[in-house]
Amino acid sequence: MPLKKMMKEQLQIRKAVRPDIEVILRLNHATKTSRVWQMQQSEENGELTTRFIETQLPREMRIPYHHSPEALEEKWNELSLILVGCIDQTPIGYITLDSCFSSDLILIRDLVVHEVWRRQGVATRLIETAINWAKERGYERLLLEMSSKNFPAVSFAKKSGFEYSGFNDNYFANRDIAIFFTRDLRIRLRG
Repeated sequence: MPLKKMMKEQLQIRKAVRPDIEVILRLNHATKTSRVWQMQQSEENGELTTRFIETQLPREMRIPYHHSPEALEEKWNELSLILVGCIDQTPIGYITLDSCFSSDLILIRDLVVHEVWRRQGVATRLIETAINWAKERGYERLLLEMSSKNFPAVSFAKKSGFEYSGFNDNYFANRDIAIFFTRDLRIRLRG
């Protein structure tokens, strides 16, 4: 059976339990890309301009994960929610949600899918479940963080209805530029 069809039929999203951590930590958190968002800044006439330009790399590069996966075990009780996507009760992906910044905002700290299951809809289902959970609790926005080098994550964020909302060049311990995408969860009536 093709992976995508099997995934649609068998993928279950559930709240993570402690034994899932061992499996989650073994997932390959790195990704590969041949494109990045390169930051350019210029100052002219007292105006500072920052922009990100999609740039083709001369060759594919491996991007290490921006958080230590092992820190998940330490932060387990501090996070608002950890969801896992499972096939045959085995986690193949996960998402972590943190509400520590604002009463109306949920930060997605981690969104990781086993490399065999990437581009099969697992991350989309995890995001959809997170959106439903957040809406049920009255949150108004989801914030997704990633490295500017993680072009697959940038593409996924845009495809999933997130909009670019800022950057921080002193955010990750590895000194990568963090970029943020936000998705508004409020229902807007058109008049």
